[in-house]
Amino acid sequence: MPLLRINAIQRFCLHDGPGIRTVAFLQGCPLRCWWCHNPEARPATSPGAQEWDVRSLVDHVARDARFWKTSGGGVTVSGGEPLMQGQAVAVLLEGLGRLGHHRCIETAGHVPLQAVQRVSPHVDLWLWDLKSVDADRFRAGTGGDARLPLANLVWLLRQTATPVRVRVPIIAGFSDDDGAMAQLADTIAALPRPVFVELLPGHDLRKTARPTARSATVTTQRVAAAVQGMRARGLSLIGADA
Repeated sequence: MPLLRINAIQRFCLHDGPGIRTVAFLQGCPLRCWWCHNPEARPATSPGAQEWDVRSLVDHVARDARFWKTSGGGVTVSGGEPLMQGQAVAVLLEGLGRLGHHRCIETAGHVPLQAVQRVSPHVDLWLWDLKSVDADRFRAGTGGDARLPLANLVWLLRQTATPVRVRVPIIAGFSDDDGAMAQLADTIAALPRPVFVELLPGHDLRKTARPTARSATVTTQRVAAAVQGMRARGLSLIGADA
């Protein structure tokens, strides 16, 4: 039975998929977003992380099943980047599926396509962070390649019918300007099939590990402009800012 490196397990979550959810935050992420709220989950290994046998993890999180069923919730696997441990995540989700539990993956998609393909048969909902589709902006803000997550998302939408919720972080100093939002909106509108869009107003952390009182929050005007731009392209928005 494979092992999963877990940074934390959080219960009674309301913002990581539908209903009340239990979220497993996995250790390791290939990106280095300077606004990251979970920098402790970035390294592939960490003294604070624990290794869980997948079968034991299924039994552990399934203790919350009564809350999931009454609320329409389930389990969300987040990170870090959960698809870095794709093989073990697939086994975890398969086990949860056999018990009839709803399974959600929260990912930035910056992984080899094989990782997406491995877990896709066992996912009931994807929460897919689309940070930027501009190559230079993406590399400057995350250290990664903007083509990789977009190509993986296109494959997923073409090859599966699983619901996908595209989450767009609106980060001051990175993606809150009109050009960035218009580029993202045009890209989402051109995806192979319709998706729901969730806008996530964030912070400019100025490359620090945690928000501070001085961190610049995205203004309500910028959020309203992003909403307007998404709606103008016929996109379906969900969440508090829809």
